[in-house]
Amino acid sequence: MPFPKSGDYEAKMAQVQKQVDQAIERIFSKAEFQRYLEVASKFPKYSLNNVVMIYAQKPEATMVQGYNAWKEMGRQVQKGETAVKIFAPTFKKVEMTKIDPVTQRPQLDSKGKEITEKKEMLTGFKAVNVFDVSQTQGKEIVNVRQFVRDDIRDSAGAAQMYRQFSDHLAKKMDVRENAEDFKDKPNVRGYYDREDHAIRINPAIENSTMKFKTLIHEYAHSQLHRMDSPLKDLPREHKEAQAEATAFMVTKYYGMDTEAYSAGYIATWAKDIQLAKQALGEIQKTANNIIREVDHQLNRERMQEATKTQLTIPGMDAAREVAAASTDRDEKPKGQDKSNLNELPKSKSGPELER
Repeated sequence: MPFPKSGDYEAKMAQVQKQVDQAIERIFSKAEFQRYLEVASKFPKYSLNNVVMIYAQKPEATMVQGYNAWKEMGRQVQKGETAVKIFAPTFKKVEMTKIDPVTQRPQLDSKGKEITEKKEMLTGFKAVNVFDVSQTQGKEIVNVRQFVRDDIRDSAGAAQMYRQFSDHLAKKMDVRENAEDFKDKPNVRGYYDREDHAIRINPAIENSTMKFKTLIHEYAHSQLHRMDSPLKDLPREHKEAQAEATAFMVTKYYGMDTEAYSAGYIATWAKDIQLAKQALGEIQKTANNIIREVDHQLNRERMQEATKTQLTIPGMDAAREVAAASTDRDEKPKGQDKSNLNELPKSKSGPELER
């Protein structure tokens, strides 16, 4: 259902997008790509634009919430702290015709009238103030992610995570760890066979963390560059950069120490801001999907154990999480009217959900 755009919406959005683009250019021009990935790994469910905005304003942030959301969790934003601006979706209850799930036709009552129901619809986005946990004080918070990190920090934990996720993937695609596959290329850690939609992992990898990262790297290839993907014919270096960045984000999310990211090909992205945004967006989305899959399949018990006794931030879908993070409706501590970006627009219309 389309919603009308405010008169100056396009101009304001263009201004904000320019700020985001400038931040992306700095990521490449100042060789900060690895630092950006480290920040992005802390916010995998957020859109590219929101991650870039957090990176540009407070790169050391680890968990952001709105002013009132922190209050509800027993924490207070400290006086004088500078807010971080991000986008949050806005929703509205809309009366809509109820559709029969089988016939896909309008449902009718006994008098032949269409039955209606109220549904929550995305109406647009607005800029909101959020604050990092480091800017607050009060009741202790235990992040579920940190609980999982501590559980898999050692080599045995990483090895178990590799085995479990490898077994999970083997149920839907061909995943094999066989020395014969690497007889002619013993130094290769793994590869994705696009024609057979198969992942091969070199059993010679001794480091469990690196083995898990290799599995994620090859799985990223299978998600981004499979035979039916529009990205399958990208240059090999481009595809390797995407898969490696995705694997770096996922392993960092789980607190694993792996070798530094090799920037290499990403210098090419710096020459074309649209190409850079597309590549970063694809990396962000793929890492998000893989993290969700890992958490759902492997870490449910760990998370349930953490939530039994500790105050945690519950999991939500991306749009709801941002909305919940910003329930403050731009409120801030009295006397405080600072943020790290120029004034951002409030919108009654919808750019894509991944704003």
